[in-house]
This record gives sequence, C-alpha cells and structure tokens, in this order.
Amino acid sequence: MTPNKEDYLKAVYKLSGVNNLVSNKQIAEALQISPASVTEMLGKMKKEGLIYYEPYRGSRLTDGGVTAAISLVRGHRLWEVFL
Repeated sequence: MTPNKEDYLKAVYKLSGVNNLVSNKQIAEALQISPASVTEMLGKMKKEGLIYYEPYRGSRLTDGGVTAAISLVRGHRLWEVFL
C-alpha cells in the first residue's frame, strides 16, 4: 500500500469513524489537497475494496478498510510511544 493510500485511509477513519459518510471536501481539507485528487484516489480505493464510495454523498470504509486503517493507526501510535 502506498503512503498516499495510507493517508487517505487514516483521514477517512478519523473523520468518519466506522459507519458515517465523509465528504470529499472534508477529506481534501484534512489532507490539504484538491477535491479532484480526492475523487480520483477514492475511485482507486473503491476498486480495491477499501471503501464504499457514493458520488455526491460521501464515502466510508469497508470492513477491510477499517481493518487496514486500525492497523495503520495502531502501528503509528506504537512508533510514537517508542520514539
């Protein structure tokens, strides 16, 4: 998984939790990138089965996406404690 996808997973997880929809605008603001870039990446992540993406409504993590996001966040927290 690329670092960009990891950033998107963490952003969606932090903004929406598990069940709530998060808009592309919210993700773009959190990552400080353009909404068009968010739309493109969410399309790729949808194909990989990491998110449910509904144009003009928002997106949320799939079960696989939640598992990956929790693993990422947990790993980063462990490194923060270690350092």
